[in-house]
Amino acid sequence: MTTKVDPRVKRTKRMFEHALLDLMDEKEYKKITVLEIAKRSTLNRATFYLHYFDKDDLLEQILDEALYDLQESVKVKEVEYKYDSDNPHPIFIRLFEKMTERYKFYHTMLVRENNPYFTEYVRKILKNFVEDGTAYMDRDNVQYNVPHDISIAYITSAYLGVIIWWLKNDLPYPPKYMAVQLTRMSTVGPFVDNPYLHS
Repeated sequence: MTTKVDPRVKRTKRMFEHALLDLMDEKEYKKITVLEIAKRSTLNRATFYLHYFDKDDLLEQILDEALYDLQESVKVKEVEYKYDSDNPHPIFIRLFEKMTERYKFYHTMLVRENNPYFTEYVRKILKNFVEDGTAYMDRDNVQYNVPHDISIAYITSAYLGVIIWWLKNDLPYPPKYMAVQLTRMSTVGPFVDNPYLHS
């Protein structure tokens, strides 16, 4: 049985989270103090220590929650998608929508602060998604011209690179548009007609 979190506790934690992210937008994480977080949140240090051991504990809880949320959003359902480059994969839509909802957080962690732990875990989540997709294609007897390990590494890095570019440039395109582009890149590539094929 899951324990329900008191809405007041949830609200208090969100205030501390937003305060920390605001401060991380202004200065290096290592220079931020608990007192500054408390002041920015309009709460006090006593309240902070009711919920967290220190600022690292706050950051760790924020990261764990975000990563769990992201991991759940990109779980592959077999019935969700048939290889159709004209329609965005539902997982890509959920992925970009999730990052739009918490843009400030993802921008801080993947672009500004470039947190290695978080970046690597996001890479791992994307890699699992690519591996799952590869497994479905194997079952459908889709033939690869490149070994799976190379293909998976390439696609995972490409996805992460596109996501970081999108965040770094302040979301220049909406989530559905990005989902369509990633779907096209994953199925038919960037070209209308393959320039390497000659009749």
